[in-house]
Amino acid sequence: MNQKLDLEKYKKQLIEEQERIMLEHQAMGANASEEGYELSDYDQHPADAATDTFMRTTDFAIDENYKGILEQIEEALRKIEQGTYGKCDRCGKDIRPERLRAIPYATLCIDCQESLERR
Repeated sequence: MNQKLDLEKYKKQLIEEQERIMLEHQAMGANASEEGYELSDYDQHPADAATDTFMRTTDFAIDENYKGILEQIEEALRKIEQGTYGKCDRCGKDIRPERLRAIPYATLCIDCQESLERR
């Protein structure tokens, strides 16, 4: 394990990020339900129907993004408990503390992340 890491600090940061994202996600859900999309295309202009479809698709994508980040945070918290936090899932090397400060749920070191993004 990366000996330089203050695991309690990262755990606190992860929990705070998790709570923030959950609140944002709930607020976004409330806003979407307030907007209320028309469920019927009856007597609706085709452009309005397209807008409703676009908005539903956008809401779905945002919802999936929130869920993905929350899953990554849960995984990072599990890794803290298992003693594997701060290790790259791909190469096994330590993830630099600067990267973990920026993205505390990072699972790849910067080299592996960049390699993956180049593909």
